[in-house]
Amino acid sequence: MAEMDFALSFPRIVFGPGSVSRLPDELAALGIRRPLLVSDPGLVRLGHVDRVAGLLGPQCTVFAETPENPTSAGVMAAVARYREGQCDAVVALGGGSAIDTAKLTAVIAGQGGEPATYLGHPERVEMAARPVAVVPTTAGTGSDSSPDAGIHPDAQSVSAGITSRFAVPRLALCDPELTVTLPASLTAATGLDAISHCVEGYLAKGDNPLADTLALDGLARAWRWVEVATSDGQNIEARGQMLLAAWEGGIAIAKGLGPAHAIAISCGDQGLHHGRLSALGVLAMLGLMREKLPERVAALNRAAGLSPSADFGAALKALMQRLSLPVTLAQAGYRMGDMGALAHACAASHFNVTAGYRPSVAEYRMMLEVIR
Repeated sequence: MAEMDFALSFPRIVFGPGSVSRLPDELAALGIRRPLLVSDPGLVRLGHVDRVAGLLGPQCTVFAETPENPTSAGVMAAVARYREGQCDAVVALGGGSAIDTAKLTAVIAGQGGEPATYLGHPERVEMAARPVAVVPTTAGTGSDSSPDAGIHPDAQSVSAGITSRFAVPRLALCDPELTVTLPASLTAATGLDAISHCVEGYLAKGDNPLADTLALDGLARAWRWVEVATSDGQNIEARGQMLLAAWEGGIAIAKGLGPAHAIAISCGDQGLHHGRLSALGVLAMLGLMREKLPERVAALNRAAGLSPSADFGAALKALMQRLSLPVTLAQAGYRMGDMGALAHACAASHFNVTAGYRPSVAEYRMMLEVIR
């Protein structure tokens, strides 16, 4: 009981097929009248932006230029649009990039400054941050339920972030019908991102029975449904199950992260998809975690429907291969430079603070060799 010291913040969640139609009433109940809708060009092409903007009416201002990986420049462009429209809240429509952009936009719109003011300084985020509502169109990042936001200072830099209870969305409206247009490759990559959050949240240090329960349930759910959602994108049941798993993963990582994200973020300076990198980070660490945290890894095995003594890393690698995902950094397109410097960067990552086991530089080098 001595280690049971935790805090969890939940948004209001509205879940179900067709639930996007409830967005105007939900915003009105929060007193929101003039939202900024933050999205991306891909969702413009698919018609989702016009649909949601139409629901919100002429008082809605649209910013749909979020890049694939969110940047400080993108955030400041969204802030400018917010101010031009005299908005009173931010609605994110999209995946993690749009949602994280929306979160930082809401902070700066309410408090001033720029992303660099807050990145790495979560204590500076205050209640003055404007309300955020999110409508996810991917199932993986969990940003719709988490207190986290990650932004790249520029397109070719590793991301930095904030973690603050004031960054938790006020509303998460999860409509599986909005995810059926997600291509199979991104369905698989974001699905593995959800799995990585559940795994790493469960392996983080400390005793948080609520987060642990959600982590194991989210892992079981994603492990069962990710292949169905990838192979049959129109399957609303599978899409809904993956949305819920991603939401559970977002809550689970409020407990903390660890080596997998230390690796993923340290390798995030080449524009590669975060979900693929996170999955590789989990794959890299599982051999060491099986040795250092055997009871926890046995519980992960059980959640995935495996024998408690099974090689979870081998099972995850097989799943990734069935989903046509890269199982090495080279396959993912990462250009390896000085591995020793990369291992030091991983070991210096702030994600190690909450790790259930904190690897040494030598152990990080060993893990990087696994996925090289």
